[in-house]
Amino acid sequence: MLALLIIFGRVACRCGTATFLTPATILLFMSGTNLFRARVTENSIFLDERYLYPEFIPEVLPGRGKEIESLVYCFDPLLKGKKPVNVFLSGSTGVGKTVCVKFVLKELEDASDRAKSLYLNCFEFNSRAAILIALANFLGSAIPRRGLATDEIYTSVLESMKKCSFTPIVVLDEVDQLLVSDSGSKLLYDLLRVVEHGKQGIGIVLISNDVELTSRLDSRIRSSLAEQTVVFSPYTPEQLKKILSERSELAFVKGVVDKDAIGVAAAHAAKLGGDARIAIESLLKAGRIAEKENSGKLLVAHLKGAFESVDAASLAKGLGFLARDELLLLKIISENPAINSGAIYGLYSKEKGASLKERRLRDVLAALEKQNFISSEPVSMGNQGKTRQFRCGIPKELILKGL
Repeated sequence: MLALLIIFGRVACRCGTATFLTPATILLFMSGTNLFRARVTENSIFLDERYLYPEFIPEVLPGRGKEIESLVYCFDPLLKGKKPVNVFLSGSTGVGKTVCVKFVLKELEDASDRAKSLYLNCFEFNSRAAILIALANFLGSAIPRRGLATDEIYTSVLESMKKCSFTPIVVLDEVDQLLVSDSGSKLLYDLLRVVEHGKQGIGIVLISNDVELTSRLDSRIRSSLAEQTVVFSPYTPEQLKKILSERSELAFVKGVVDKDAIGVAAAHAAKLGGDARIAIESLLKAGRIAEKENSGKLLVAHLKGAFESVDAASLAKGLGFLARDELLLLKIISENPAINSGAIYGLYSKEKGASLKERRLRDVLAALEKQNFISSEPVSMGNQGKTRQFRCGIPKELILKGL
């Protein structure tokens, strides 16, 4: 029996759970003690780790007063029975775009029954039909996922709108994923046309990392959208420290977080473009590492141990939100280390479906570098001046999966 448990312990080690079947745990198992009750930590450091989850919406959003005020201005007409102003939120990953709009819309729904919001991430809802089905069901129609033509679904949305007692506000997060096809633009046109059918219409919120996204929309859609643009700048180290301090007070037992840990986490996230998500997730991961070690304190060493896995997971996850052109550029750079932008453009322009002009390509490269997918360094070209050479920080295999 002991031999069997030792073999099982080795199997567990290959699965990444080596600490679960320690010799002490094996002895507890043999004595008949329940393994999970035996796993209760002596030095639990969490009060409630849910305050570090990505879906948590705090009551206070440090450093985002101006952006919140802009959103309130856009939605305030609803309280007077008028149509809201459509909004476009842009800025890099982890700067508070999604959490701010969810916070403001929650406040709006608490203040009035004239508006209800529907949040859709276009990485999941990435077609005209999928979004119209979600909207129709939100408005009270029971629409199956299959069996109806898209125009029939749209007709059902219009019929539901006639009976609707509130103004729907549709939030399309990661909207780039929707606009890669013509049907995505048609969807925006559908939503904007609702007002032509005797209703106030639908409030639209678009969220994207690409600040120029709306400028590339069809001119008719751009004119009807008439959006208010709210640009989110990266969090500063001080703002990140404030965010982490407030979250840690809610999530951890008082006094267990090392006094330097918050500053280290904030500095690390600031280097990655002011990404608060990475800072918060690193704190959560470090806390779990500390509890696994039964240390009783969250130390800087635990935090540094969390950075590598959190950063890698964040970049890999981020690939799923990149447009095809961005993935093509990453593929080219991963295949050609230390390549300059002119050479990148030469190889990119040979790819099927390449649509970026050279000036726009340079802007995309700058955005990818800001998100830490690539890095660059200046290089002298002698009499020809200077250029920048680019390197990719993502394995080519992961990039090809995205394509």
